[in-house]
Amino acid sequence: MTSLPAGWATVVVRLAAEELDEVSGRLWAAGVAGIEERDERDGSVELRAGVAASALDAVVAALADHELSVEAVADDGGDAWRAFARSWRAGERLVVVPAWLDPSADVHADDLVVTLDPGRAFGSGAHPTTRLCLAELEQLVRPGDAVADVGCGSGVLAVVAARLGARPVRAVDVDPEAVRATAANALANGVGDVVVAADQPATALPRGAHDLVVANIGAAVLIELAPALVGATAPGGRLVLSGVLAEQVEQVAAALVRAGATLEGERADGEWRALLARHPDDGVRQQR
Repeated sequence: MTSLPAGWATVVVRLAAEELDEVSGRLWAAGVAGIEERDERDGSVELRAGVAASALDAVVAALADHELSVEAVADDGGDAWRAFARSWRAGERLVVVPAWLDPSADVHADDLVVTLDPGRAFGSGAHPTTRLCLAELEQLVRPGDAVADVGCGSGVLAVVAARLGARPVRAVDVDPEAVRATAANALANGVGDVVVAADQPATALPRGAHDLVVANIGAAVLIELAPALVGATAPGGRLVLSGVLAEQVEQVAAALVRAGATLEGERADGEWRALLARHPDDGVRQQR
């Protein structure tokens, strides 16, 4: 076991630019809370990943084929990971900015900027699966669409859907801290009257009431909730589901098909995947 005082650590690794996506994916999968990329003069990239001490051994093991260093970070009560947070992009014009930082200099006039304070439970929000879901929301959300964000966490997906014009947006999570974070982030982004956050399971969502259902919650939970997710989608509505590794796609896809969905494709970011599906349109639009 790696020796480190209780708290947080910075794992530092230098690699070739072409390794960036693959190694970043390994770090996210191992449990890091945030990653900073620093371009070096020789063309290489230094990755600095923030990780809780409890997850350090898994992160070190994930990079066993690379030389790395570990720097201790003092525990400040749960917020040490914030030092690793940076503004980040998804899709063509979505920019997520940590609430305690100013937007980066590369924000354009037509970008949709969302501020995010995920609280202490949800890390920086910059995981590849979040980026995958946001990119799909940017393409799929139409003004007036009813959207459900299942396993809302920090609420970033719900907030972006509302900022794109969705009305209403239901955000559900069984963790009360997620509900609090989502409500606070919705209010901070001017959509507190649009995003309805509730401490309840996906099975409590009204059936057939949503033009789009998005869930970024991991393969095992997606398989378990597939009937509820498809059931909450209106006929002809779409589903965007992520938290899935490449080797888990087949199982998740099979669960969706069993639940009555039609698969439309998948998107990739390193080893992570997002599945796109549709509720077959039977010609009957149910009352919302």
